[in-house]
Amino acid sequence: MVTRITGMASGLDVDSLVKQLMKAKQATLDNMVRKRTKLEWQQEDYRTMAAKIVDFRNNKVSNYNLSTAINAKSTTVSGDQSAVTVNSTSSSASGSLNVKVESVAEFATKVFTFAGANDTTELGDLLESDGTNVTVTINGEPITLSKTSKLSDLATAINAKSGTTKSTALYKDGQLSISATQTGVGANTVDSNGNTVKTGTLDIQMIDVNSIGINGVEAAKGGQAKVIINGITYESDSNKFSVNGYTFTVNAKTATGSSTTLTATRDVDKIVETVKSFISDYNSLISAVNSELSEQKYYKYNPLTSDEKEGMTDDEIKLWQDKARSGTLQNDSTLKKMISDFRFEMTSLVAGIKDANGQSISIGITTGSYSEQGKLYLDESKLRTALESNPDEVVNLFSGQSSGSSSGLFSKVLDTTMEALKSLQTKAGTSLYSTDLNTTLLANSLLSTQISEMKKQEDFEQERLNNAETQYYKMFTAMETAINRYNSQSSSISSMLG
Repeated sequence: MVTRITGMASGLDVDSLVKQLMKAKQATLDNMVRKRTKLEWQQEDYRTMAAKIVDFRNNKVSNYNLSTAINAKSTTVSGDQSAVTVNSTSSSASGSLNVKVESVAEFATKVFTFAGANDTTELGDLLESDGTNVTVTINGEPITLSKTSKLSDLATAINAKSGTTKSTALYKDGQLSISATQTGVGANTVDSNGNTVKTGTLDIQMIDVNSIGINGVEAAKGGQAKVIINGITYESDSNKFSVNGYTFTVNAKTATGSSTTLTATRDVDKIVETVKSFISDYNSLISAVNSELSEQKYYKYNPLTSDEKEGMTDDEIKLWQDKARSGTLQNDSTLKKMISDFRFEMTSLVAGIKDANGQSISIGITTGSYSEQGKLYLDESKLRTALESNPDEVVNLFSGQSSGSSSGLFSKVLDTTMEALKSLQTKAGTSLYSTDLNTTLLANSLLSTQISEMKKQEDFEQERLNNAETQYYKMFTAMETAINRYNSQSSSISSMLG
């Protein structure tokens, strides 16, 4: 900031005079700033709208389109409910299953009893060492300990490497138990005395010292789960497996003379809630979009300059700026097209489905009056009736995976919203995926490019104004110098004339 001391000779308020002279020239820059501010407001409003569309698309419709939402199944269990647990998925076949568990998958286990060993016995006295260390290999993973280590130390070391050895160990009173961490039969052989033990999914190599010896206790071999479902036998190394879209978890052998009966049906309540939530979210979005499209523009109100804000209260400034900002997205072509596409896509919901005889059946969805601009309404009882009588047709109406006009409504909405988001990104630099209102706008968008160019023009204009202001001050300084010279000469003449 340049400090100027002027007007001492002339008595003029030079700063005020320069400010008045600059006022007309400043108007050009002020108009440029107003235009840029309006574009920045518009870009920010595009970002807000894009965030709403992203939220609707990615956090709402994408979730509704999941088979667990629009094609949810529920399963009821009767009979022996302790033997098996069942979870159904959208691909589960509707109907009943009769299940009997004949065996549960077990972990392979080997128990070693070391004759004469106790808690203080060293490994070097039980197993062959290289003079310093003892090595035990489990499932190809060597575990090396000092020969002075104890059996409890070996158990701890095995457990520390359970991820690679796929085994766990327990020690008590001279006995070491090693178990596989995976169920199933695997090799399913046991060597009762040692050097190499293969028991289910467990492979142990342990070299004994002849003078002590290892008393191999026969292991409980790893075993498979064996389940009979509707008369067909299924075997699995794991107690958890899938058949026909069902996930079975075997818990125990079925009680003698009993069985478990599973009945799967479409979860009408959950599907209805999915449709209700979609309609609510859809109505909220189109309400927000239509509000922006029809928002009034106040052409007499422009962004305020700092000088214009002087003398105004905060409330007055806010009211003015709100009107100046109103209508930034009025009749926007991208948003209008999205709404138009939505309305066309919703006609499939209003049309409903056709039964086996080709008769149209309403699913309870209707549109409001013209003034409501595409708002949807749901008659829940009609939707439930349609789901109970024609569930596949109703679900396909929303989630059908065919391409083109026969694809499901959710897929169409996802495509339409992505098309709109891409258009907004090109226009305003908004994000395709983020709902963050502070996310950086792309610099190569149409609006970003315009705003950047306008800032350059403003800088050029500001420099021109600075030069003009400097020139005005030079003029007044020259005038002051001339007046000082005149005053000096006048004083000299007066003194000469006495």
